[in-house]
Amino acid sequence: MNTPRIKYYALLVYNRNNGGTPKYTIIKEAGFMPEMEELKGRDGKVSMYFMQKDKDDKSSTPPMRLQAKGSLNFTGLKDYWQDGKMSGYCFGYPDPRPSYSSKNKPNPLFPCKNDGFLFVVHYDDNTEIPPEQIKPSAFELIVIEGGKLMISAYCKQLMMGGFDEALGQLRKQAVTL
Repeated sequence: MNTPRIKYYALLVYNRNNGGTPKYTIIKEAGFMPEMEELKGRDGKVSMYFMQKDKDDKSSTPPMRLQAKGSLNFTGLKDYWQDGKMSGYCFGYPDPRPSYSSKNKPNPLFPCKNDGFLFVVHYDDNTEIPPEQIKPSAFELIVIEGGKLMISAYCKQLMMGGFDEALGQLRKQAVTL
């Protein structure tokens, strides 16, 4: 399988100044994805909340998700848990609808509806905390242009080292925000 076209990379780190719901802010990026500009908050930064699915929610949505500005569900984090353990890798994709919420807000990620998201999840080493309570220290986001249909396979490729060279280059190219 060839490495697909990566159009955007971002490093989101845990904002330790935020109480309550874990918040992650993009501190580095590479590539071009103008839709991310629309997700900037009042502070001029893109931040996302790491949310857990409600216990009463019986839907097939992933148990964890990232939520952006305006309560936009940026993506569900599929395969975040594997065999009851945190995998360190997950994938997702943007909501394909032109609007979201009961207020029919325009979906800023609609132009990316066919893209796929890969995540490398980083954790601080703390074995004394139960796994379900551990907050990631950072997420690396890799946006695969037109990769929605193959994103599960790309995630497996990422786990097996198939993106190591590209990821190394992206980390070097990433600009600090």
